[in-house]
Amino acid sequence: MTIRARTRHKLLLDEGLPRREAYPQANNYHGLKHIVHDVGEGGAKDKIVYALANKEKRLMVVFNTKDFSPLISPESVSVISLSTNLTDEQVDLKLCRALKHLKPSESKGYLITITNTDTKIDKPRHLV
Repeated sequence: MTIRARTRHKLLLDEGLPRREAYPQANNYHGLKHIVHDVGEGGAKDKIVYALANKEKRLMVVFNTKDFSPLISPESVSVISLSTNLTDEQVDLKLCRALKHLKPSESKGYLITITNTDTKIDKPRHLV
């Protein structure tokens, strides 16, 4: 039996999300940074935040899908969009589960949507 090594992903949490400490499992297994509390870029435009995520090769984690989805390109980091109906505990669990199953090819150019009922990994409409 082959044991698959866990991939450690780097993520950038948008300013609408709580501090990285709100997600203890994800923070423990992956490299989380918060745009305000860790990077000091509160109030920055979405394009600037996403450019920083790309520069640091960090998956972008957001609530506002409509603002970030148009920014995704085949060469840019994927965006993880969270439902606002999820508790912090649910986000922590579902985020870890989604990252565990994320293929290396899905870390660029995809919109990953996490809701109460499922997780979808799709190319944004403008890339299809």
